[in-house]
Amino acid sequence: MPKWTKDEDSQLQQLVVAASGAEIDWDNISQVLDNGRTGVQCCSRWQKVLHPQTIKGAWTPEEDQKMVELVGLFGPKRWSAISQRFPGRIGKQCRERWNNHLDPALSKAPWSEEEDRIIIETQAIHGNKWAEMSRLLPGRY
Repeated sequence: MPKWTKDEDSQLQQLVVAASGAEIDWDNISQVLDNGRTGVQCCSRWQKVLHPQTIKGAWTPEEDQKMVELVGLFGPKRWSAISQRFPGRIGKQCRERWNNHLDPALSKAPWSEEEDRIIIETQAIHGNKWAEMSRLLPGRY
């Protein structure tokens, strides 16, 4: 599926605004758009990119501290529950902030020869399955 165009984004915004006040029927919106995208894709585009309350900027130190506290409370898997405590942030943003910056188990040391070997061997066997590789490299995401 090609990237969303500016025209598609504009049409999606207009349809969501027209539906505001009611529960949004994303499948209906996808049919009206008639661009080959599903209701799930339309909902995702709205929530992750177009919604005016979605924060796309840098995380503040206060947000980072709150994230550490919430991961301590909920664990490092319940991103929807955690994101509900961050107005304007979605679960994916919370997960990526934790996994890429805040997790104390995250290693920022230079890659070792052993880690390089694991990556090369795993890629040769499994291809570019990065999630599989990360399971073999604790502290690396």
